Amino acid sequence: MNWLGFSLLSLGLWGVWGFLSKVATRCLPPQTAYLLAISGHLLVVAYLLMGPGVSLPRHGGGIAASVGAGVCMAVGLLCFLQALAQGQAAVVVPLTALYPVITVILSVVFLQESFTLRRLAGVTLAMGAVWLLSE
Repeated sequence: MNWLGFSLLSLGLWGVWGFLSKVATRCLPPQTAYLLAISGHLLVVAYLLMGPGVSLPRHGGGIAASVGAGVCMAVGLLCFLQALAQGQAAVVVPLTALYPVITVILSVVFLQESFTLRRLAGVTLAMGAVWLLSE
């Protein structure tokens, strides 16, 4: 499968993830939903560890970035579940789905990636879409 197939699969899975997270926080406290969601992560980790060719490379920067990404993902998920427990999924999910805007800003500032007028329009339209969905 190419990048587009994986992107579309991610889109679908993340859509279901947002929905199931809301269902979970209607029945469970956010902290409990978080712990159970992490158990789902552990199933995937176990599967990957059983695969061939899995080893930790000795690249300090890559390891630190990976661990940092995991910490950000974990704390972000806990915050997301807390927001879902208190707010409407139709508002919380689109708002938090703006996270690529942060990625774009950080990539432009620290990785010197290009920021074109077209990308600015995309970010602006995405923010407008979230505003429309939240009303």
